[in-house]
Amino acid sequence: MSEAATARSSTRARAIFALLALVFASGVIGATIDRAVARNTRLDALHDTAFHPLSSLVRAPTAVDRAQYRAQLSRALDLSTSQDSAIDRIMSRRSGEFSALREEIRPRVEHLVGDVRADIEKVLTDTQREAFRALQQRGRDQLVSNGQAP
Repeated sequence: MSEAATARSSTRARAIFALLALVFASGVIGATIDRAVARNTRLDALHDTAFHPLSSLVRAPTAVDRAQYRAQLSRALDLSTSQDSAIDRIMSRRSGEFSALREEIRPRVEHLVGDVRADIEKVLTDTQREAFRALQQRGRDQLVSNGQAP
């Protein structure tokens, strides 16, 4: 192999290596920024669902929530139109049972969440307590704006 061919090959290998390093570094930087933004967004508003998954059980899903769930099932399972319709009927028929269960457990969940909040507030300073309450209010406001009354 000639010196010119060896030099081109070496330059090409360095260029490919540099591109791969750039792609890898971009991925790492992007993931880092995503985690930082996601973490900051999560701390901007505290609400029951962020506190404990049980709290989301006491909120009835909206029509949009149910449609999204069916769309996810349809995509993931490649449902036919008749299967999608059957699942819609099943969900509609069973929604009353879920509503009754939610109403039955709601007081217990709300009491437990209230107790935990009170315990948390006991270890906070006055300034932290005010900030904690403001975070919770922003979370409640966010739920209301999304159509999910707390």
